[in-house]
Amino acid sequence: MELVLSQISEPLKLWEKIEIVIADGDERGMYLARIEDFIPDGIVISNPEFREGNTLLRDNCEVVVLVIKEDAVYQFYSLLSKSEIDGKTLFVLTMPREVQRVQRRQFVRIELISDVSIANLGAEKIEEKDEWQNAVCVDISGGGMLLKSVDEIDPPSTLLVKADLFKRLDIKQPIAAICRRTFIRDGQHYTGIEFIREDNLSHYFYQEELKRLPKSTAEFDHNAQNKLVTYIFQQQIELRKKGLI
Repeated sequence: MELVLSQISEPLKLWEKIEIVIADGDERGMYLARIEDFIPDGIVISNPEFREGNTLLRDNCEVVVLVIKEDAVYQFYSLLSKSEIDGKTLFVLTMPREVQRVQRRQFVRIELISDVSIANLGAEKIEEKDEWQNAVCVDISGGGMLLKSVDEIDPPSTLLVKADLFKRLDIKQPIAAICRRTFIRDGQHYTGIEFIREDNLSHYFYQEELKRLPKSTAEFDHNAQNKLVTYIFQQQIELRKKGLI
């Protein structure tokens, strides 16, 4: 079963993950849920799981629903209601009144200064502490980072990447990446890297190499990447409110 909406590139499907936002600014609250059923009056969802923020959901409150598709993030306004039917609690969103395409998903980039550690997989002993070098993230998207690094890294070097942001978003690390470009600006080395998702690892590593990669590299899948995409999307909203973009 699925729900076709003309404004969205793909139908909404059962068990699809959605994000629910109530209020905004410092009062914003964010929840995760999954679609459980489609009924004439709305969309039945699982019990929303609180993720962050300062405002709690309540019966018949207006919310913004975010749906992440391959081509874009979509949003629509809805009313969330709670009811008891045959002893079962149902959470129902009213049908979308208007759906907005917010951005292309692949991939919007924002400036972000954050500490990063990288290890070149060409090194023989990447497990040793002195094989890791410190770098600084300059900007980031759901697909990669621009780094300011001490040493030059040549494309197409493969890397392991650890970042403070990944820890905050509960993304298992290190993740694998590949150097796509490098340049020097004002005497500093800059490296553009692309994150390697779990389903693409075999494109860049031989079978024996895959066995030696940290387990966390195979956990950077669509769901983990969506955490990053969602974070960047929320940061864009805040920057727009401040008139910075």
